[in-house]
Amino acid sequence: MSLSFALPGGRLFEDTKRLFGEIGLNIPEPESRELITKDGPYSFVYAKAFDVPVYVEHGVDMGIVGGDVVEERECDLFIPLELPFGRCRISVIGREGREINPSDMEGYKVATKYPKIASAFFDSIGVNVDILKLYGSVELGPKVGMSDVIVDIVDSGNTIKANGLKELYVISDINAVLIVNRISQKTKFEEINEFINRIRKIKNEEAISKGLYNDFFKSIH
Repeated sequence: MSLSFALPGGRLFEDTKRLFGEIGLNIPEPESRELITKDGPYSFVYAKAFDVPVYVEHGVDMGIVGGDVVEERECDLFIPLELPFGRCRISVIGREGREINPSDMEGYKVATKYPKIASAFFDSIGVNVDILKLYGSVELGPKVGMSDVIVDIVDSGNTIKANGLKELYVISDINAVLIVNRISQKTKFEEINEFINRIRKIKNEEAISKGLYNDFFKSIH
């Protein structure tokens, strides 16, 4: 039986390709504008990270994407594995040299690509803020005076530092996760379960666990 995967580009794609290679599954490199490739019974759909959960919810069997995207999109998915790559964190970020706790940000303007996560966080601490959704470089918000702080992903921290910003509060740590279509989980149970077990066998318990969400993400469901 065939299996389909939705995959994002960039570093997550490279990490996924290495992981799949460890279990003997080859992901063909897409040609210039190619959006789907195949290798035997496996097909690979190349999508924007924020679209991967939507593709999987609506028909693609499985996908790999950051836990932040899964949480923001709120798609109905089965999430069996957290993966040992794509590690970063989602944080509240403000201007360098200005220390302030999120509990003191009442009335602040918050620029972010993650309005649902940001809203849920500030609601959880009882602080009213004005959420401004952006699709591009949210670091511009404080620089041009449009927002007081931002909520965004932090990896090395180099980008925010280069823009005169500083991480003020870590909302949550993030990893890449494996996501599975609810219907495929039932109709292709044997194949999907075998695939999951092949990944589990090559990683120890510290690298991959069955859980996805930390206490904050659990609290907002």
